[in-house]
Amino acid sequence: MVRIRFFASLKDLVGGSEMEMKLEQETSVRSILHQLKARFPELKKYEPVLLVAVNQNYSGFDASVSPGDEVAFFPPLSGGRR
Repeated sequence: MVRIRFFASLKDLVGGSEMEMKLEQETSVRSILHQLKARFPELKKYEPVLLVAVNQNYSGFDASVSPGDEVAFFPPLSGGRR
């Protein structure tokens, strides 16, 4: 299993802040995202700007993911107070 976490507007899009995905062998973040887009087609519009972390380290879509890992997806964040 892989723990998938979603932040900001992605939580609303997928209906929660995290989920588990069955994973029996090493794969890539890109493959996981492909499976998520099949389930949540609206994720496609975020793909060009998504940030991703594997085990709390920023990474890219070609990063390896193994069973037991955590993958987090973030839309770009902006704003804040002055």
